[in-house]
Amino acid sequence: MLEKLREGSQGPVAKIILGLVILSFALAGVGSYIASPSEQLAAEVNGESISRAEFDQAYQNERARLESQFGAAFNQLAADPSYMAQFRSNVLDRMIGERLLDQAAENYGLRVSDAQVKSQILGMQEFQVDGRFDNERYLAVLYRANLQPAQFRDMIRNDLTRRQLQQALLGSEFALPSEAELLVKLNQQTRDVRYVTVPVAKFANQEAPSEEDLLAYYEERKNTFRTEESVDVEYIVVDAEKIAASIEVSEEDIQQFYDANQLTYSQPEKRKVAHILVADEAKAEELLAKINQGEEFATLAAAESEDTFSGQEGGELDWFESGVMAPEFDAASFALVNNGDVSEVVKTEFGYHLIKLLDVQESQAQPLEEVKEQISQRLQQEQAQDAFYEQAQRLAEVSFEIPDSLVDVASETGLEVETVKGLTRASANGALGEPQVINQLFNLDFIAEGLNSDAIQLSDNSSIVVRVMAHQASEVKPYEEVKAQINTALTQSRSTKAAQDYADSLIAALESGEGIDALLYEQQLKLDSKFKVARDSQDFEPQVVRHLFMMAKPSEQKVASRITTMSGDQLVIQLTAVNEAETVDASETNQWLQQLSNVKTEASYQVLIDVLKSKAEIQNLL
Repeated sequence: MLEKLREGSQGPVAKIILGLVILSFALAGVGSYIASPSEQLAAEVNGESISRAEFDQAYQNERARLESQFGAAFNQLAADPSYMAQFRSNVLDRMIGERLLDQAAENYGLRVSDAQVKSQILGMQEFQVDGRFDNERYLAVLYRANLQPAQFRDMIRNDLTRRQLQQALLGSEFALPSEAELLVKLNQQTRDVRYVTVPVAKFANQEAPSEEDLLAYYEERKNTFRTEESVDVEYIVVDAEKIAASIEVSEEDIQQFYDANQLTYSQPEKRKVAHILVADEAKAEELLAKINQGEEFATLAAAESEDTFSGQEGGELDWFESGVMAPEFDAASFALVNNGDVSEVVKTEFGYHLIKLLDVQESQAQPLEEVKEQISQRLQQEQAQDAFYEQAQRLAEVSFEIPDSLVDVASETGLEVETVKGLTRASANGALGEPQVINQLFNLDFIAEGLNSDAIQLSDNSSIVVRVMAHQASEVKPYEEVKAQINTALTQSRSTKAAQDYADSLIAALESGEGIDALLYEQQLKLDSKFKVARDSQDFEPQVVRHLFMMAKPSEQKVASRITTMSGDQLVIQLTAVNEAETVDASETNQWLQQLSNVKTEASYQVLIDVLKSKAEIQNLL
């Protein structure tokens, strides 16, 4: 039988079938290769891609900013998967809006010069030391942000271009003084009020809830009396910052790095030039001939240059280094040899230039002592990053090879295993509080497996592997355990209802014009008054003041209302008068005028984005 099979496999039919199978696999392989994008995308805007890497960078930057600003409060919000999903959506939506603005600016032909980009960078406080731009600080900040100088310049250029578009389209927004004056008057308005505080404690002697009442309350609200789901967790974290803290950089390594990167720690050559700018090449040639015949360059610049700002200074420009000016201007400036030399006519996108070399600052190296600490930190970070990648890779491999024990993984890798018992979604923080980790820990399939997780990347510098040792599902608490709690809640509810009913009787009496003295005497309460209550008044709780200013101006029909205070008491209020401001401060009007203009500009900006979106082809690929 085996012999027949061997003979059949050598026949022409078998070979044809085998060929078709091989061809189908080959085509499938090629097809999947062609169909698979070389880069993951987050979105496409009018055919232009926003890469996943760009989105991840923007997401991490925004998250770091909020963590720095709000600290633990943001970490609590981040534990909510729905909140983080909305957060991610907002980041991508902002990026889509920026890309639409970039495309609109391109369509309108808006441009930003190299000089504008440099001026913006030189003026940024982040790069200044003692009020002056510091190149070392500039490079260090970019290094920490994982940005190259060219990449950062492009970001600044895009930002400035967007601002041009926004100023062009939104700069015409304005507010009328009459609008601002009306807002000031509303803000300065005060109100007179009569009020009665109705304490819930006055009505605490209600009929005690029966056993039947308590049981009925429990049955209706069982799901509110649940234990919180929790897990006992083992985990191993690899963190580049912790690794960096244990690394000591040798003096020899610092010296070698300094010697190998002299250009990085050198002040580049700078030049000071004067120039004359004209629109016509023939005019530029004519001026060059006059200069060659001995006429003063500065005099001709003041009289003829279309760059009137520099022309007033004899054409003199600020110091600049190579790569800042337009390429043709830059090349001609750095080709001049001696002070006083004048270039031939140079054409750029701005027109035709004559360039005169005024002075040169030679390139200077910074002493090692000035940059030693910076180099040490950089080497420490680089070595930590290398060690992190090695340890993270090792952790991922070993935790996969030994899937049912993190203790054994720790023994194999030399890393430390940590344990937390009774971890809930609310109590999780730090690495365990990251949304992707929370989702993993409380995934029922993962819990049932009882195995190590895959390595979860928390950031570029941190990775974690987790394992659930035990799981405590959410359960309804027994009636006897929550009976006292129910009794308190039901008693409080009845007291509150009685207080509300009493407050409603006061409102009815006030609105009808009847006297309320008898009702007040019944509960030993009194009617109080406040005059000229302002919007920023401290006489009442903020929500009470807001409620008061939402009430209609009193007329012949008297209107009263009640509101619950923060303590749970009822406050019955009756608005008796609205007092308008007699005079309006001009300075305050001007301040509101600016705020109102800003509000209108923001609203117009959102309309602009909405219009661009409505006309765009947008694909969200997250």
